[in-house]
Amino acid sequence: MTGVKLLDYWSPPEGAGAPIACLATSFTFDADFFTQDCLARFLSLSMVNGEGDAISSLAAVLEEEMRLAETQVTVLVDRSTPAEKRNLRWDLLPVAVPGGLLHAKTAVLIWSNAARIILGSANLTAAGYRRQIELAVSVDLDVGCLVPRHVFDHLVTELRALVALTPGPAAGPTGRASGTLDLLAARIASLDLPRSVSGGLRLSLAPAHPGISPLDRLGDVWKGTKPLRATVVSPFWDDAVPAPALAAVRAHLTGQPARKRQLTLVAAIDPGTGAVQAPPSLAEQGGNLAAFDPPDTEVRLLHAKLLLVESDDWVAALIGSSNATQSGYGLHPTRGHHELNLWVGCPAGSPTAKHLRALTRVGSPIESDEEAWAPVPDEDEATAPQLPLGFMGCLLDASAPPRALLELHPAALPPRWEVRSPAGRSLLTADEWRGQGAPRNPAVDLQEEVLPAYLVVQWDLDGELCEATWTVNVRDITALPPPAELAELPADVLLAALASTRPLPIALEDALRRRERITADGDVQLDPLRRFDDSGLLLQRTRHVSLALWRLQERLGQPASSLEVLHWRLNGLLGPVALARALCDAQRHNQALPGEAHFIVAEIALTVAAVDWAGATAGLDPTKARARVDDALAALIEQRQTLPPAPQSDLDSYLDDALTRAAQPW
Repeated sequence: MTGVKLLDYWSPPEGAGAPIACLATSFTFDADFFTQDCLARFLSLSMVNGEGDAISSLAAVLEEEMRLAETQVTVLVDRSTPAEKRNLRWDLLPVAVPGGLLHAKTAVLIWSNAARIILGSANLTAAGYRRQIELAVSVDLDVGCLVPRHVFDHLVTELRALVALTPGPAAGPTGRASGTLDLLAARIASLDLPRSVSGGLRLSLAPAHPGISPLDRLGDVWKGTKPLRATVVSPFWDDAVPAPALAAVRAHLTGQPARKRQLTLVAAIDPGTGAVQAPPSLAEQGGNLAAFDPPDTEVRLLHAKLLLVESDDWVAALIGSSNATQSGYGLHPTRGHHELNLWVGCPAGSPTAKHLRALTRVGSPIESDEEAWAPVPDEDEATAPQLPLGFMGCLLDASAPPRALLELHPAALPPRWEVRSPAGRSLLTADEWRGQGAPRNPAVDLQEEVLPAYLVVQWDLDGELCEATWTVNVRDITALPPPAELAELPADVLLAALASTRPLPIALEDALRRRERITADGDVQLDPLRRFDDSGLLLQRTRHVSLALWRLQERLGQPASSLEVLHWRLNGLLGPVALARALCDAQRHNQALPGEAHFIVAEIALTVAAVDWAGATAGLDPTKARARVDDALAALIEQRQTLPPAPQSDLDSYLDDALTRAAQPW
């Protein structure tokens, strides 16, 4: 509500370095918005797929693929959120909260030299970030950070608890999410964070789930005499008298004298009708009613949540995802949402207190007997049919032939159901499953050319056909094939892109446009001997190959943050295995000089051997890292077997010797 664009916090701070990992939570979720707005900023993508011609789109796909291949991204959403098409290189984990919803709105953003925490009220949707009034706190985790360590440690604990509610084995997507939290914990441990904040400021994380209320953490940040006043800003309220959440807030107002105790309730006013966007029972809670005063003239729904508690000498504010409801404040022992909030406490006369009071935006009084009441439908409540709990995890085995590995809980399945592909093909029915002996972990073959980001489940509920999506995550990211648009790029384009000093996506676009111009001018030479006959092109090509291999070695030698990153660098689109495969394909189809592939593949093998693998894999399991490199060398040998004999036997010997040398121990 301060006018700062929330999306700006997804962009890296100066000197942040490369993106490493992201873990975010949201109740509702918009995959396209997250990809194009949040993720694009976090990854510092410079190109947008679909904005331009086919070549520009190819370059954008490569840029996104490169960034995601080296960055672990996980989004936790409530299980009721429908799945959508997305890039399978990032994980979308549905969370089943017993007795409630995943309602926390938090993002952990980690770059190689920086980290940031965003905690607030906004869902990862266009509405949350663009069309609603929201409130959030952003903290940079760096050497100058003044937030006490216990706040971050508590956050890691709460996020681990949410990850533990996701289905599936400890490895795979759940393991990747845990790995991000391990990285966050390591960053926290590496900093000399204070035990408390100077200047009287106090901070405390305040989660909510059944039986755990953020109100219970007020004492962590409170100082001095007991609270006298409270101001509650919320888009949604309990429709009861007394309202449980407001009664709980009032119970904390125990300061003296009692006549000074005051509860103010701030509700939004519909700009079109003038109606109060709250239940009429709000007028019967015994507090002062006031209209929310919007910060600008733009018509937006109020979605921010704020509780301000005051005495004459101290102020504390609760900022985060909790609405002023029984479920939001964790007041029921078995029913309620999982929320994340932050308490901020400070002296009443401080600049921070002045800023916190300004956030309440208390406007003109609401005269209850003269107002119309029009409660906004609670968008934080699930309305669509929810996937039965019997359908637990769904993992994609992307290795050929691809399969969906299902995890079922037989006791929680409906009697009649069917799992279908997004294209409508039946994959498994209840009768087929029972005929297989009702296994808990059946596997189904996927015949679609495009690997699905979700499956569709249909079931019968009291004679009515219900349908919901079942989110798919990839078991092993390294088994994902490259995007179809990039799978058939020729070797000369790949080498030209690698040889360029420009960023690889831009270099790829340049190489493709150069190829397009040559083809359009009709100057392309189909005879490989004629192409390198004269005019110095052979020498130019040799220089390009040398530059490409030098830059390949440079890329391979950069420290890898995970085994998955190491695998991508070796086997990804611009790695040694893909280059060797493209060169051998060109040789077999007479699109290269005789023996050219033999020579360049030998140089690729020697390039792999020249990498400082001890430095590039520092921090990784050395045995597993060596196995990844050995697998890549084995793939080079496999490609070598597809080559016809070289025109000179010396080239065959040179290639075989190079492969043998590359396989030597580090």
